[in-house]
Amino acid sequence: MTDQDKIALLSDLVAINTVADHEKKIAVYLQDYFAQHGIDSKLVDVAPNRANLIAEIGDGKGPVLAFAGHLDTVHEGDFNTWDTDPFTLNIQNDKLFGRGVTDMKGGLAAFVIAFMELHDRHEPLHGTLRFIATADEEKNELGADKLAAEGYLTDIDAVIIGEPTGVALNEISEYFNSGGAVIDPSTLKKLQQAAVTSKAAEQHFIFFAHKGFLAYDVTATGKAAHSSMPKLGVDAINHLVQYYQAEQTLYDTLPEESPILAKTMRGANIIQGGAQQNSVSDLATLTELTRTIPELPAQTLIERLQALIANLNQGDETMNLSLHVNAYDDAVVTPRDSQLIKIVQDIIPNYLIEPMVAPTIAVSLGTDAAAFVHANPNVQLAIIGPGNTTAHKANEYVSQQAYFAMVDIYREVAKQYLK
Repeated sequence: MTDQDKIALLSDLVAINTVADHEKKIAVYLQDYFAQHGIDSKLVDVAPNRANLIAEIGDGKGPVLAFAGHLDTVHEGDFNTWDTDPFTLNIQNDKLFGRGVTDMKGGLAAFVIAFMELHDRHEPLHGTLRFIATADEEKNELGADKLAAEGYLTDIDAVIIGEPTGVALNEISEYFNSGGAVIDPSTLKKLQQAAVTSKAAEQHFIFFAHKGFLAYDVTATGKAAHSSMPKLGVDAINHLVQYYQAEQTLYDTLPEESPILAKTMRGANIIQGGAQQNSVSDLATLTELTRTIPELPAQTLIERLQALIANLNQGDETMNLSLHVNAYDDAVVTPRDSQLIKIVQDIIPNYLIEPMVAPTIAVSLGTDAAAFVHANPNVQLAIIGPGNTTAHKANEYVSQQAYFAMVDIYREVAKQYLK
């Protein structure tokens, strides 16, 4: 496949808007794309307009390796913060701009191309290479959970997930100071020293572990009243603010810490309350997404949040707080020296010249990896893909060089693992 063909595929994927919905459109597109190369694939519906896609090649007489990525993206945000149309791939020098190019349509396209090249070249694969594209990864991971429930993940021995794992060299220190990633201090020191003289733009890592998540709402129910007579009402916003401050104190004083994933991380949140300025608010809601660690699993954290709410409600008879858990999943910790990771690290220098060869790190973000680990606790995991820390931001981009390189890396890893 030519470089122009690779760009065209990514351009088509970006043009299909899959912001938290409509993944079936892109799944059908890829199904047709595979069919043009004589590759059968299967749609697995998740919800109306939302579907996963599964395809396989190989002789089926050995281990199972999966290429796994998701079809959905986060919202593009305010169009005015973008320099170009987020749903039209824009090429500027080595950078390819568009919503989802980093997270993770670049990785998805690289999987598709590597998969097809292996098929078209009739490469002998002793075992099974399974392509998996999932819906709803960005919010509730319903696509991966559906595949796990139907047995598509149980027999997988190793999986590469193509999430973006690149970091611009001038952002390395900031990246690890953010709390979003954990690296061995001596490795970080060597990386910083090597980056000084490197001509590379980015450093790619391999994620072998990441935090779990707990998504929940806390609702304060008050009593509406005219704003000229506020004492006749109960201000839900005021009560939610009191809870918010108490919750922050709870998180700040959590004693548990993971040697691999550090501490529980209270994530970004949404606060909604009130209907109009001349009425006392009778309802206010806090929506949270917390990153969890094995030492403090979601169920235990839920119990502590419930205890906090009970204490606040008991302390004020007008306080009416309630907790609603939307979803949660466990943290993922896999061996950082697995056969799969070693193969990836052996192959990378042939295609990416960077300060270090893909150091293994643990991160705070979540991925579909949890579903693979639940289905097979012994699965080997390597999360690596083109893209960088512009994920979820305006002017999201992927390096063209990294995108092309990942195609070759994925292809050669599959050949080596399934030789």
